Amino acid sequence: MAKGGILHKVIVAANILFALGLLFCYASVYINPARFWIPAIVGLFYPFFLLANIAFLTYWIIVWKKELLISLLAILLGINHLSAFVQLRPGNKHESAVPSIRLISYNVNLFRLYPWSKLPPSYDGVIRYIGSNNFDIACLQEFYTVSTKFSEADAKRKLGMRSKIGYIIQNSRSAYGLAIFSRFPIVNSGEIKFENTLNSSIYADVKINGDTVRVYNLHLQSLRLKEHNFNFLLNNELRQGNDRYDEIMDLASRLRIAFIKRSQQVELVNRHLKNCPYPVILCGDFNDTPVSYTYRELTGKLHDSFKEAGAGMLNTYAGILPSYRIDYILHSPEFKTLKFSSPRLNLSDHYPVCANFTLTH
Repeated sequence: MAKGGILHKVIVAANILFALGLLFCYASVYINPARFWIPAIVGLFYPFFLLANIAFLTYWIIVWKKELLISLLAILLGINHLSAFVQLRPGNKHESAVPSIRLISYNVNLFRLYPWSKLPPSYDGVIRYIGSNNFDIACLQEFYTVSTKFSEADAKRKLGMRSKIGYIIQNSRSAYGLAIFSRFPIVNSGEIKFENTLNSSIYADVKINGDTVRVYNLHLQSLRLKEHNFNFLLNNELRQGNDRYDEIMDLASRLRIAFIKRSQQVELVNRHLKNCPYPVILCGDFNDTPVSYTYRELTGKLHDSFKEAGAGMLNTYAGILPSYRIDYILHSPEFKTLKFSSPRLNLSDHYPVCANFTLTH
């Protein structure tokens, strides 16, 4: 192909556009959605921009042109983001050490106790998994009890663990919120209230071999997509005229509200973290990707267990969208992650995330 040929110029121009798109993904994590929320949407497309740049890089290597520097530099500038998406290690390098804490974080999707569930309730399976794997701490999001089927007392009795439960909605028959179960003594606990939402955060201070550790369980703002949103995204339904415009505007509105609320919730959590006198484990369903303002803010002073001991490319949502890692286990520098996993359990619309830690100080 001639260097000055039209096709060559088109490929170079397309390469530059995709490289700029990748760079804009990196920039989006520094922009608070409460001030300007559009860049947060671009960040959602990071894997696609990344794959496109890998394809361009491969092409330029094959034809051996200096234009390979376009995508190579764009990828290298965001290598830290890449490591949050994929870890190329054969196994868990610290696996032989003795863990101080075995923790699971799991969005249990109301234990499938909602009336419209087409699948049987999952509370027996979740509790059996926690017990059989000897977890010391279990952080559950979308914890849901129904007095006639599965009560709070049932959960405590079957798990045989101490608990901190923070309900967002509660009546005489049912209750919804978050839960922390612990084999260690809980010496203090509390909540971080989020306004005008069904999402929340709780924490518990647990005593481990003479050390006090604070465990945060977060469930940050959900997108709350409806069936018609999924139909539009997956099947491109409502293709014509005003219907299509209305669907796009509805989806954009849901994204905007979720991005803004998450940024506000993260601010509250970080403010609480600054006043914490203990080593911290912070986990939960963040409802956001590793290339996001949410992730950057929460990992400012905390380490990501997946980056320390995970392997491969991970998605933690079992549904079609969003098909990224949105469930996390973070920790302060006093801990070392010995092992990280995300078992493919079919008990929820999420997969659990699990980690073994040792306290190093």
